[in-house]
Amino acid sequence: MKSWRSRIAVAAVIGAAAVTIPLTAGSASAVTDPDGFHLASGSRTHEQCQEEGRYDLEFNGYHEFQCRWDAASGFWEEWVR
Repeated sequence: MKSWRSRIAVAAVIGAAAVTIPLTAGSASAVTDPDGFHLASGSRTHEQCQEEGRYDLEFNGYHEFQCRWDAASGFWEEWVR
């Protein structure tokens, strides 16, 4: 029978892998929609998304942005092109 210490260590490794795999998979692929927008960031509020979009237009060289609600993540996504 395994000790509790080894069971906790195994659970920690599995938990870290469960978090790491989706994060690395998502960042490795640039998310682009058919209209040429790409995902720039996510915000908890629509107002914050709008502020970030205006900032990107002024300082980061983008010409257009959209704030889209993603119900699955609970975030407003900022899409830019």
